[in-house]
Amino acid sequence: MNAFRFSACLLLLTLPLAFTTAAFATNSIDGSSITPSGGGSLVNSAGTWTFSSTTGSGGNVILLNGSSSNGDGVELLIANGGQAYTYSAHADWYEWSGSSWTKLSGTPVPLSANGATMLPSSTTDVVTSAGVWAFSTQTANGGNLIYLNGSQAGTGAGLELTVSGGNLYTVANGGQWFEWDSSYWASTSNPNGTFSWACASAVVVGLQWSAVSGATTYDLTRNGTSIDSSTALLYHADQGVAASTSYSYVLSAMDGSTTVSTQDLSVRTPSATPTGDPAYCPSTVITGMTWNWSTGFNQLNQSDLWNNTWGANGDTYLFFGDGGGFWNPSTGSTYKTSFGISELTGSAPAPGSAPSITKSNAVNVYGGYEAENASTIDGKVNDIAEIEGNFYGLGGIYESGDSGGPYGEPNHVEIVYSDSNAYSWVDNGTNWQFCSSSGSATGFCPSGFVQYGKGYAGAIDDYVYMLGATEENFIGNGGGCACTYLARVPYTPTNEILTYADYQVFTGFNSAGTPQWSSTWSDMQPIFIDNGSRPMNPLKMVYNSALKRFISVGQGDVNQAAFYDSPNPWGPFTTIAYYQSATSNLGGWGNLGTSSFNGNNVGASLGINFMNGWTSANGETMWATFSSNGDASSSADLVPLQGETMDSFSLVSVTLTVP
Repeated sequence: MNAFRFSACLLLLTLPLAFTTAAFATNSIDGSSITPSGGGSLVNSAGTWTFSSTTGSGGNVILLNGSSSNGDGVELLIANGGQAYTYSAHADWYEWSGSSWTKLSGTPVPLSANGATMLPSSTTDVVTSAGVWAFSTQTANGGNLIYLNGSQAGTGAGLELTVSGGNLYTVANGGQWFEWDSSYWASTSNPNGTFSWACASAVVVGLQWSAVSGATTYDLTRNGTSIDSSTALLYHADQGVAASTSYSYVLSAMDGSTTVSTQDLSVRTPSATPTGDPAYCPSTVITGMTWNWSTGFNQLNQSDLWNNTWGANGDTYLFFGDGGGFWNPSTGSTYKTSFGISELTGSAPAPGSAPSITKSNAVNVYGGYEAENASTIDGKVNDIAEIEGNFYGLGGIYESGDSGGPYGEPNHVEIVYSDSNAYSWVDNGTNWQFCSSSGSATGFCPSGFVQYGKGYAGAIDDYVYMLGATEENFIGNGGGCACTYLARVPYTPTNEILTYADYQVFTGFNSAGTPQWSSTWSDMQPIFIDNGSRPMNPLKMVYNSALKRFISVGQGDVNQAAFYDSPNPWGPFTTIAYYQSATSNLGGWGNLGTSSFNGNNVGASLGINFMNGWTSANGETMWATFSSNGDASSSADLVPLQGETMDSFSLVSVTLTVP
């Protein structure tokens, strides 16, 4: 469409006294137009064009140099290099041939492209198959009358005209949208959808928009630079922002290479909070957490980790490392086991009650004090899962030649398994390993299973999903982003979980917004990114079936914890709660550490593991185990743990706030 299309029409309609014959002393530019109601004149090589009296057919007589040109119409237009055109009251276009008006089979100019808009104060019309649209005088309600081919279109008045999907829309003074339906304005929704920010912090701007009619994908720019393109998703977490900075976003709704509409948005980020900001916007499904420390439980048994899974028999199975497990009476090595499994029977206590854990419901089934079965392997696992009666673990198993001895943690990650029970563990690392310190820095290092119901019941599909990191992040070589990656493997009786070639990693979304997977691990893309100064990317996840949300845990130092939720294992993520200690280790989750106490025996890393078997029926109460090294603060929120070693079994419930 010519860049000057109908440039004079609007001013003629809204400010008719500004246009006189003298105003067109030279030839009118392409795009100049007049209507009978607007008055004025146009000039081309043929002379001066004006309108005269109304004819019986509904148009107005067209004058050339003051004399009738034997034509009538409702708009005159100069286009295509100075040629004169008119639009008749019968919705036909005519071209001046030098001595007469010749009827055209179409329009003399192309229809306005999708996304074209017009304001009352602008200087361009828009064109659809119905004809030429313009604004006229302002009405008492604040809108402007809408004209089609020089005549008022229905009883419409608006603040904007928009072409979307080839149709014309207007928005009224009250914000209500209308679509032109041949002869009247029909109430409808915003054809361009909505474009807004859900949150803005020093580390993320959460953008969201609604679907646009006729669009298949969306392009998004920040300050003129593309940050997302050809996506069918209706959201974007922009984590490339800085504190106290203004950003200009433009969202383009696309149908192939055609722009359906564009919308812009300005956002200014606030300053950073003293202890840091969460990586994603607040959740609207689970809006808060209340930790019930007064009904928590601790057993000082010199054993840590306590990751767990919900068994098919309804019991909870827990892994413990470097200790005697439940009821260990010794501070020495008499019952110390590198790799141990405990079993906790029974259900969660009544709301407001502390757990009753006794020797009748908490036993060691593999290694540790009074173990039912001796432990025969050494190492650590970061998570275990029972899947249809078989048990699996993710971690480093001590191999011949590994440094650090049996109580160290080998610098490699493999899968370990126990068929049909929790006490026949076999290391699969001699066959293959996920990653190692000598492997590829882009290799996938799993840290946790996505946990479901009893024996993995209630899984969303036939895959087992695992969260993890790259080799350089997980094993401790430093560098890289604080990112979470996702892998999956099919689970069938043929036991693909032990087959390297059957694993796939998440590689992003296709143009339809569907997650994509690849067996080439170096192709993996993160599902979660934390660009904050003290990042905590989640590496554990459980499915809360009552709330239909995946809840994940990000952890840092002893009292750093972040909790996120998502509708799928791959996101999108939103923040439930964010607990960040001061740099001196004051405050944070559970107030577990301070800058100096007990001879500076301060805990370092923290391990939090939701115990899904104790989640309430409505999903609003959950329980979690936690442990660390070092001693807890004398003011820790869990009273039995105050000033005591965190190398022990601790259990606490949380109440989720669900609007």
